[in-house]
Amino acid sequence: VSPCPPQPPLQDGNDPDPYVKTYLLPDPQKTTKRKTKVARKTCNPTYNEMLVYDGIPRGDLEQRELRLSVLSEEGFWENILLGEVGIRLRDLDLAQEKMGWFALGNRGHGTL
Repeated sequence: VSPCPPQPPLQDGNDPDPYVKTYLLPDPQKTTKRKTKVARKTCNPTYNEMLVYDGIPRGDLEQRELRLSVLSEEGFWENILLGEVGIRLRDLDLAQEKMGWFALGNRGHGTL
């Protein structure tokens, strides 16, 4: 999934500097936040990172949603949300590695 829509990705016409931020929701204290490194000036970033949440019982994980957001780093200004997806962990086999594609949208839920 490319974080760039058909129109120019940023108002200035440049490609974004995307990164991915994840949370396990609900997470009022934001203790499950994970963030990738920034990929510079691209609409086609690749992130191959494993998410590990030690200390959270499987039964608890299955009741949560993985919120994945793709943002563009904009220096001193507020970062720009390029898209996001919510993935219900009860829909996945948590005993197996999962690789898949999810469509980015605005506050939507992903499907496999």
